Amino acid sequence: MRHLLDVALPQKNLGRTILTVSLIALCFIGRSAFGGLSGLLSFRVAQRLAQDLRTELLVHMTNLSADWHERMMLGEKLSRIDQDVEQISQYAADVGNTIFRTIVFFVINLAIMATLNWRMTISVLPLLPLFFGVRLHFRQQIQSRADRAQTEVGNAAGNLAEHLGAVPQIQILGAEDARVSSTVRSWLELLDAQWQQRRTEVAFSISITSILAVGIVLVLGLGAHEYFVGALTVGGLVAFYAYVTRIFEPVSAAMELYAKTQRMMASTRRVREVLETEPSVPDKGVGQIIADPLAVGLRCDNVSFAYQPERMTLRSVTLCLNGGERVALVGKSGSGKSTLARLFARIADPTDGCILLENLPLSEYTLRALRKTVCYVPQQPLLFSGTVRDNLRYASAGATNSEIRAVIDAAQLTTVLRRLPLGLDTMLGTDAAGISGGERQRLAVARALLRRPSILILDESTSALDLPTEEALFRAVAKYRPDMAMILISHRLRSLDWVDRIIVLDSGEVVAEGTHARLHSDSKFYRSLYDRENTIGNTGQSMSPASDRLRDEVSLNT
Repeated sequence: MRHLLDVALPQKNLGRTILTVSLIALCFIGRSAFGGLSGLLSFRVAQRLAQDLRTELLVHMTNLSADWHERMMLGEKLSRIDQDVEQISQYAADVGNTIFRTIVFFVINLAIMATLNWRMTISVLPLLPLFFGVRLHFRQQIQSRADRAQTEVGNAAGNLAEHLGAVPQIQILGAEDARVSSTVRSWLELLDAQWQQRRTEVAFSISITSILAVGIVLVLGLGAHEYFVGALTVGGLVAFYAYVTRIFEPVSAAMELYAKTQRMMASTRRVREVLETEPSVPDKGVGQIIADPLAVGLRCDNVSFAYQPERMTLRSVTLCLNGGERVALVGKSGSGKSTLARLFARIADPTDGCILLENLPLSEYTLRALRKTVCYVPQQPLLFSGTVRDNLRYASAGATNSEIRAVIDAAQLTTVLRRLPLGLDTMLGTDAAGISGGERQRLAVARALLRRPSILILDESTSALDLPTEEALFRAVAKYRPDMAMILISHRLRSLDWVDRIIVLDSGEVVAEGTHARLHSDSKFYRSLYDRENTIGNTGQSMSPASDRLRDEVSLNT
């Protein structure tokens, strides 16, 4: 530029002018090409980083225990695996490119400035510490507001996911206005957090720009002085001005990168929080081979459990389950039946005591081996989008069609499949849309049978069925695998009077056990449960958990 203004143009030398302009154009093209290639490379690296980090997060979340997933809202989990990872990967795409270009161009520009006029260069350098002073001043504000913004992103996403997933229930409750208001409030909190964050970043940017403006004024003033005393030509002044703005550009970019760094650090902390969370049910066992059928069975030794320290759900439970035995757990709502069943499947670990399988603590086995042996089916099982066949094969990817047909028969689903347009190849919508609650539960039982467990736990897994269908299903499953132990939980005791043994729980304690006939004769508590169901059944009412709780509340109020 200086050569063009001081030599080529004053001499009116067309050849030199064309050559100089061409060289300037080549410099711009080279700089643009360098920036484009480095940006493309950084983008590719960021893509792979995002993919690897999302995979690591997904695997880790999948291995975390049930209590963590029950505490964490779905939207919050999605926010961390999607938006937080995106924030980190975008930063990764910028950081390498920005840092490299900042260092290279800063050094080159500084060297050229010193060549043009070393006195002016020295006078400009003291402005650089001001950049770092401004950075330190805004550091804590930017960091804290970035943290709050990312937290509110997760909260808003969680509320939205919860809202959209519960629209039918919201409509039934007539709570549309309340839920919309709650979700909108979370958005307003997010908007406020992002507004505060953006205001701080703008103030930071204005401060940096002001320092740059001071630098430009200083250069023009000193440059004019140097020109008047003959130490600098017009071309040199223009060139020096151009390089001063360029030397502040990489520094400015570095400061902008700093703001991005704070946003990235907020996301990193949230991602790291997940990755550093250890499962409450650690998978540290080494045992992978469990006898099938069981030779010894399952045993509880003084097992206690509390969801909260001050409220014990189970108290010193001692019992055993022999291989191939059919056992029912009965009791009022809240007596600890489901909690005990979850402990058998090691969805949680006891607070005190020990559960043994084949004379070894459950923790001695790998979770994969244990859950192949002990299969737990909850009251509200999850079916995935896909065909009926695909859903069944989640339990056993290599299951043959004959094996699938066998479990379909055992789960009393043959007639249901005949009604479906494509049978096993019928597509199920999200959350098994298109089939009834009872059909969903029977599909879950069939899927569990396909896993060929040694112990099958059905925890209210047939609550959507009527009494005759439920009892027929229980008996069919028992007949399908005569050597398989079964633990059945149901509020309809009439469907359980055929089992080998009934264990009665009350307030987290085993209060009686034996056959139906013996308990009905000897246990006043069991007899009251059974007779009350018969009384209610004779009036045509359902003995569901919800109705049971409602009756308890009514009796308390009266």
